[in-house]
Amino acid sequence: MNSLSHTFLHTFLQKHTLHKLFISISTLFLSQAVFSDASITYEQISGAQKVNNTMQIKDSIIRFTPPNQNDSYSLYDSKTGTLTHVDSVKKSYLSMDEKAIAEQANQAKQQMDIMRQRMVEKMKDMPPEQKKQVEQMMNNHLSRVEAQKNPPNVEQKKTSRTETVAGLQCSVYESFVDGIKNSELCMTEPGKMGLSTQDSDALMSMQQFMKRMQKVAQEMMGGGAPTINVQGIPLSTKLFAPDGSVQMETRLHSILTDAISSDKISIPAGFSPVQMPQQVPSAR
Repeated sequence: MNSLSHTFLHTFLQKHTLHKLFISISTLFLSQAVFSDASITYEQISGAQKVNNTMQIKDSIIRFTPPNQNDSYSLYDSKTGTLTHVDSVKKSYLSMDEKAIAEQANQAKQQMDIMRQRMVEKMKDMPPEQKKQVEQMMNNHLSRVEAQKNPPNVEQKKTSRTETVAGLQCSVYESFVDGIKNSELCMTEPGKMGLSTQDSDALMSMQQFMKRMQKVAQEMMGGGAPTINVQGIPLSTKLFAPDGSVQMETRLHSILTDAISSDKISIPAGFSPVQMPQQVPSAR
């Protein structure tokens, strides 16, 4: 996201850690093929870069570690609908339900608007070259906001193709945005994966939760890829560039069904809760 919104969003959310709850939303959709008390490894491939990530599930709680976040992880509790980010370095944690996340996203959007107003005032004293660069970034952001008001036409189709991913069979779906192929997903049903009812419910709960949170993030930032509404558990996905090349691919790699200790899906003893601010400063 090369726009002024990136600067505003990063500055505000970096300070208050909310951005960590939105990390790798799309990846979460693509890596949910797990068994009861299971650890899975999935591959995320982008160009020459390949990243392995892990997800675990036990007692209706799902633990996931975003890419390049070895010092932190998140827990989704499907019983309470709560998402908790745990920071192992700071020995702290931030727990938020859907309502709290939406409220914080709204405050972040207000903060972005305030910072944008301040930037407009500062532009009056900027050198011409710098002023032109800032104007371009602001125009890019406004274009994204306008695009959000007029969402693209999204079409999803089930093909006749099937694939086998990590020993599990799935059906291929294609997604088109304004007539251009945007993504390809290979979906399966939880009931065909040997999942317990409890784990199936937890996975589907998290998938729906993350879809709603993706929509909140899009409304906050403006623009963004449309939410995919195909039901089931994706075992693999491909995201395409407008020229048809694959930008990123995620595939289930392996599954270990060893028992998981309860401390893996709980907040460590001695960690302190982080409270989110509830007020947005007024513009000056």
